[in-house]
Amino acid sequence: MPRSIITTSILFVLVALTSQASAAAPNCATPRGAADVPFYWQTPPRAQLASAASCFEAKGRSPKQLQRMAVRLRAVYNNAGAIIRVAELSDNRDYVGSNGQQRVVPHSDFGDIVIERTGKRWLWTAASLDRVDHHYAKIAKFDSLIERIPAPLKGTMFDVAYWQYLALLLLAAFGLVVRRLLQAVVAARVRSVGEKLGQGWATKVVDVIDAPGATLVTAIILRLGYPRLHLPLNVAAMLSTVVQVLVTFSLFWAGYRAVELVGAKLAQRAESTESKLDDQLVPLVRKSLKIIVFVLGVLVLLQNVGINVTAMVAGLSIGGLAVGLAAKDTLANFFGSISIFVDSPFQIGDWIKVDGTDGTVEEVGFRSTRLRTFYNSVVVMPNSRLADAKIDNFGRREFRRCFLTLGLTYDTTTEQMQAFVEGLRAIIQANDFTRKDSFEVHMAGFGASSLDVMLYFFFRCDTWTDELRERHNVFLEIMRLADDLGVSFAFPTQSLHVESAAVAREKPPIDVPNAKALAQIVHDYAPEGARARVDGPQITKEKYVPNGQVGRGPSADDSQAGEG
Repeated sequence: MPRSIITTSILFVLVALTSQASAAAPNCATPRGAADVPFYWQTPPRAQLASAASCFEAKGRSPKQLQRMAVRLRAVYNNAGAIIRVAELSDNRDYVGSNGQQRVVPHSDFGDIVIERTGKRWLWTAASLDRVDHHYAKIAKFDSLIERIPAPLKGTMFDVAYWQYLALLLLAAFGLVVRRLLQAVVAARVRSVGEKLGQGWATKVVDVIDAPGATLVTAIILRLGYPRLHLPLNVAAMLSTVVQVLVTFSLFWAGYRAVELVGAKLAQRAESTESKLDDQLVPLVRKSLKIIVFVLGVLVLLQNVGINVTAMVAGLSIGGLAVGLAAKDTLANFFGSISIFVDSPFQIGDWIKVDGTDGTVEEVGFRSTRLRTFYNSVVVMPNSRLADAKIDNFGRREFRRCFLTLGLTYDTTTEQMQAFVEGLRAIIQANDFTRKDSFEVHMAGFGASSLDVMLYFFFRCDTWTDELRERHNVFLEIMRLADDLGVSFAFPTQSLHVESAAVAREKPPIDVPNAKALAQIVHDYAPEGARARVDGPQITKEKYVPNGQVGRGPSADDSQAGEG
């Protein structure tokens, strides 16, 4: 608390120091001068009430009464915080308003108080002074308290009275105390009640607005208090700007923190969807909203302190053109990221191949996308390049194709060939992970050293590991089928016959099962068949799989482990 009071004191001293002007004393020749006279000549140490009342239309009021009106005029405007922007008033002695009258309203909050051209001078009209009396009657009680302040406290330093410094310090201390109470007591109480009632949203809202709301209340207290202190016009104007800055800062601070609440809600909804890309989109939306709130807050704050934001933005637009040309690649990447989020060519976790690089999508940012390759390295690809590239998304595959040619030796009989083909079809039908409505198994032709069988089918798997495991199981089933049917897989061979030296030699007879036995073997490999092994043959009951991967366990018929 003491540190805050000292800081506040230094602020007010600096405000008072910067408020001293070296311009010539205003006069009643222009609307601007007439508006400034009552306030300029009541600023210590040049307080001269006669001069302060020199731009008033008398009409029945004595000089003493006019001087009293100067005091009251200043009190009314200060109490309402109606700071007259003197620099915005015309400095033309022949000024004519849009309505064709030579009349000026110094402040819009008091539209019934005006300055008019009378002869060669601009004066506060007698009717306006009557309205000042009416407004002053509402604050007269406080002014009576000021008159009772001891004389030593009425001394001035930098045009501000000692009692005004003291009052400002007390006002600031009171605001800080109220701020602390709001944060420590009121906010904590609301959180407690919300938790008891099971209203979690109430607690989250309080977390968002507690500190900004307390700061806003402090600004309101300052706004209600300082106009009653009869501060010099320039000091009051500075405090008015401080209050505006605090109010704006509090509102945008609350908005900035509310973005986190909105982001948490969006993340919760994203988790309930199947798409993973929206999980990555939520952080980008959160960052974008924060940037928007921050930029808007800065612009409004600059406007509050008197900076012409429109002119500044216009100037930045010209410079922005040059920056945009220099940063065209960055802008292209930004729009590329928007294209990716709109079209959704892939999701987080998908295996994609683009421009000869394949890997798993880890992160999609505003500028680039990160791919984790199968070498465990990270490839960063600009989004502008991704937006125009041909993307092969393996992660979107509904089925995974298996296509191979099996070669049998030329001593395979027609019955064995037909049984082998039908057995392959039975194996596909028996496997739980194969597509049953689309596969092709046929004798494909006569190769140079084998009878070729085309095997073309699809796996329905979610991961590459599942695909490899089921390939393994199907291939082992094919080997067992070949053993049972008595057929052999061919490999490239050449036979050389020299006719003059050739000796006839009988080949041993081939033990080929009869047609009925072949048919039974085929049926045994079909679904629910005696030889079918959906989970693949097992040698041991343990499943040696990578850590974290769930094994499928031994086959249903452990007694067959080790066969084939």
